[in-house]
Amino acid sequence: MSKLETFTTVGMSQKESLSFWNDVALSNIGPMHVEAYDRDAFSASMTRVRLRDCDIVSPVSRAAVIDSRGSEAPGQSLNLQVQHSGKSYTRVGDSVHVLEPGDFMLYDLSQPFRLEFHEKTQVITIRLPMESVRDRLPSLRDKVYIPCRGRKGAGAMLSGFVRQAWMQLQSDDEPGWAESLSEVIWPLVDLAYSQVGVSGEELCLKERRRKEAFDFIDRNLCDEALGARSVAGHLGVSARYVQMIFAEMGTTPSAFIQSRRLQLVASQLNRKGRDASITELAFDAGFNDLGSFCRAFRRKFGITATQYRNRSRAS
Repeated sequence: MSKLETFTTVGMSQKESLSFWNDVALSNIGPMHVEAYDRDAFSASMTRVRLRDCDIVSPVSRAAVIDSRGSEAPGQSLNLQVQHSGKSYTRVGDSVHVLEPGDFMLYDLSQPFRLEFHEKTQVITIRLPMESVRDRLPSLRDKVYIPCRGRKGAGAMLSGFVRQAWMQLQSDDEPGWAESLSEVIWPLVDLAYSQVGVSGEELCLKERRRKEAFDFIDRNLCDEALGARSVAGHLGVSARYVQMIFAEMGTTPSAFIQSRRLQLVASQLNRKGRDASITELAFDAGFNDLGSFCRAFRRKFGITATQYRNRSRAS
């Protein structure tokens, strides 16, 4: 079972706290040196949970500067840093990258960088062991120090999942379920970074495939078997690729298909009025469970299908 571990400078003298904090950072994140903007007011804490093949570490710190001179070390990892609160500035060579809440970036501590934050800041860092990176996502190391926004698409899926999972871990006394987190994190990292650095030609190809996916879905909307796999088979790509092109719109293939089916039923209710059988229309549109259809219809339109039909009849 996963266990939360906490480290804090609370109760320490100002003389001891920075030295202690540098030891904690070295042991739990990697080789780096932390210097406070205000030594007399500095305080920090860190919570860590160990998973099967990655760790999650979340430090909270007052304003500080972090320097990494770049060095290979045993057990080194790629660190996926998700900005949870505050704002951070990372200098790599001549470039400065700004992360706001929800944004994220990969750090490779074998390369030198300087990280600054001027206010109380919290980040959530997922430590991805280099050995696992080589086995699972070998191209990931080429995408370090590229800031990614967590506001839409696959970036929002990864950022939102990490932040929500971390808050859940904090409130759960026995987070045994956390053992399975890594099996979700790795595919989300793959999905989020698969689109980083693509060329304009690749983007055009992606747009064409998205349109082909839309057309295929519209032609086969009433087929119960319609899903990411059948769309992928038609396009000649992987199911994960199909998931990615929908994630960029902030949705999933199944959610998109369900929305289109609900719109189809609604249009039929508008057209047929009192002669419409809600059950028949739902099953004809590809739904195979009436209860699920009714709940989905109400979530989308704010009223039941019967109320929608009655309103259409009155109009």
